[in-house]
Amino acid sequence: MIYAIVVLASFVLAAFLSPITIRLNVFSKPKKGEAKGKPCLGGIAIFSAVVIASASVYFLKGICSAKLTGLLASSVLIILLGLIDDVKDLKPIIKILLESAAIIFLILFGFVTKIAFLPAWCNILITFAWFLLITNAFNLLDIVDGLVSGLVIIVSATLLVVALINKDIFSGVALAALIGAHLGFLRYNYPPARLYMGDTGSLFSGFLLAAIAINISYAPLEKPIALITPLLIMSLPLYDTLFLIIMRMKKGKSIFSKTDDHFALRLAMMGHGARKSLWIMYGFSIFLAISSLIVAFGPNPAAIAALIAVFLVFILMGKKVGVVKVED
Repeated sequence: MIYAIVVLASFVLAAFLSPITIRLNVFSKPKKGEAKGKPCLGGIAIFSAVVIASASVYFLKGICSAKLTGLLASSVLIILLGLIDDVKDLKPIIKILLESAAIIFLILFGFVTKIAFLPAWCNILITFAWFLLITNAFNLLDIVDGLVSGLVIIVSATLLVVALINKDIFSGVALAALIGAHLGFLRYNYPPARLYMGDTGSLFSGFLLAAIAINISYAPLEKPIALITPLLIMSLPLYDTLFLIIMRMKKGKSIFSKTDDHFALRLAMMGHGARKSLWIMYGFSIFLAISSLIVAFGPNPAAIAALIAVFLVFILMGKKVGVVKVED
C-alpha cells in the first residue's frame, strides 16, 4: 500500500508542477518541422515530485542514512548540471567532468557495486563506469516525445519488482516515486509534446536509476547469472547508445556530434510514424523487462534461454534498422 501511495503522490505532484515549469520560459532548440522550441524544464517537476514524495515517506518511516544523504546531495548536483546544460548547452567534456564529481561524491557515501569475487578498487571502477554509462544513455535517449518517460516507468517498475521481493524499502520508495513522477509528466510529454524534460530530467532520471539499480541485491550465491540482471534491465538505453556510436563512426563522425542515427528515429524513418515507433520501443523494453526477471528468478536453463533470445532480438533489430538511410 505504501508504494501505491508514493506513486499516487508523486503523480499528482508532477502533474501539478509540470505546467508551472512552462511559465519559466526556457525553450529547447526547435526540432525539424518546428517553428519554435518547446518549454524544456519539465525535469524540475520530475525531480521535485520524486524528492517530495520519497523524502516524506523516508521521514515517516525513519529511513535516514548516509546513503540517503549522499543520494539527495549528488542528485542536486546532477540537477544543477542539467539546468546549466539546458540553458547554456555545455560541451560534452564539461558535462562528463561535472557528472564525475557527482559520481565520486555518491561513491563516498556507499553506493558501490559489491561483486564478491572482485577487489574493492575494481568494484569502484565498475561503479564509476556504470553511472557514466546509464546517466548519459538516458540523456542521449531523450530524442523522441514520450520515449524516456515511458522507458523510465518500465525500467523502474521492473526494478521495483526485484526490490519488493527483496523487501528493500529504501529502493522501492525511490522507484515508486520515479514511476509516479514520470506518469504525471508523460501527460505533457506524450506526442505531440507540450513540454520537454530537458537534460535536467533525463540526467536525473538516469542517475537515480543507476544508483538504485546497484543498491538492490540480485544474486544469491547459488545463481551468479542473476548478477547481470541490472545490465539487462537497462540494456535498451545502452543498446541505443552503442548503436548510435557505431552508426556515427561508420560515417566518420565524432561520437559526440548530433545526428539522427538514434534507433527510435530510424524506426520513424521506416514509415512507422512517431507514436507507433514509440510503442515499438515500449514493447522492446517490456520484452527486456520480462527477460530480466526470468534471469533473476527463473531456473538457470530458462535464464540462459532468455539471454539468448535477447541477444538474437538485438542483432535482428540492429540489422533491420541499421540499413535505414539517414540524412546528415
